[in-house]
Amino acid sequence: MLALNAKEEEKKIEIKKEVFLVCGCFNKDWISLTNEQQKFDTLICCLCNRIANSAMELQCDEHENAEHVYLVGEECLQTYLKQNNGKCPIGQHEHCDFSKNKMARQQVSDLLVICPRQYDLNIYLQSNGGRKSGEKEEYGKCNCNYKGKIKEMKDHLNNSCNLMPIQQNNLLNIQSELGAMRQQIRQLKENDDEQKRQIQQLNVITFFFKKKKKKFNFNFLSG
Repeated sequence: MLALNAKEEEKKIEIKKEVFLVCGCFNKDWISLTNEQQKFDTLICCLCNRIANSAMELQCDEHENAEHVYLVGEECLQTYLKQNNGKCPIGQHEHCDFSKNKMARQQVSDLLVICPRQYDLNIYLQSNGGRKSGEKEEYGKCNCNYKGKIKEMKDHLNNSCNLMPIQQNNLLNIQSELGAMRQQIRQLKENDDEQKRQIQQLNVITFFFKKKKKKFNFNFLSG
């Protein structure tokens, strides 16, 4: 029994843990909570207008004299090139040339942020989540006060954060509700089967009573 409980606890821990694999660019609203805008104004992805994650710099000859550097998040750039036959997002010319911008990557990595799960939770409670009865109080009992650099966020989320993603939490709630509904369906089916069995028994009894009554009437008339 103890071993079973231990396994259940391990499963709960695994559910709460999340491998932090941030590929897309970062939300500016999240970043701006703990950083002045001028600190990240030059770190914007020119495709999605968010903070460039794993920043790539476009270095095509066609815009080498541009007044500013064209930064693009690595995932945004890969997706764009795949969907546009390798054409550069600036000017739509062939043979897009790009390389890693180490300075921009370092600047983004050093940006100070709050826990992204706490940010998602705050947004959720301010929108539709807070409308549900009791949900705001339930979520309000848990919070994460972590504040650190983006480059440290993976370790925090995987090892020390006590919050789980809103989507995952909602999924667990849905699974719990579905489980309760399945139990109710099974109970109704069992009740229905029991009612059918009782009806069948009554039909058998009724049949024998009718047969007995018919025999009695026949004997009475014969006598």
